[in-house]
Amino acid sequence: MFHRKIINYLVKWKDKRERKPLVIRGARQVGKTSAVLMFAKKYFKNIINLNLEKSEHLSLFREPVSIEDFEKIIQIKFHQKIIPGKTLVFIDEIQNSPSLIKLLRFFYEEKPDIHVIAAGSLLPAKRGAVSIT
Repeated sequence: MFHRKIINYLVKWKDKRERKPLVIRGARQVGKTSAVLMFAKKYFKNIINLNLEKSEHLSLFREPVSIEDFEKIIQIKFHQKIIPGKTLVFIDEIQNSPSLIKLLRFFYEEKPDIHVIAAGSLLPAKRGAVSIT
């Protein structure tokens, strides 16, 4: 029941014309990642899953990057291409990378056709953020 409500919300977000990157915040171990991955597997051809608790993922994004650099890193390190409308970029534990938090704005302004979801447990509440607790 709970996951179904979340999935329904994510589908509505996915289909919005004026879609912003979605930030999901909530306590640890409540199902944020599971819900997003379940949604991604059903509604997207490709999933780029960055877990910033993994040092090998976090080390790639310690310094500020542009969207173009982000896409190059994904292609080189993850052997995946971001295909607008077909790829979901999921950034888990985004609070560990201030540079990627800042990059969310540029996804909206420069690449709004790319679906981006970020999740974290220690993020401050922002207007329009989804909270799962």
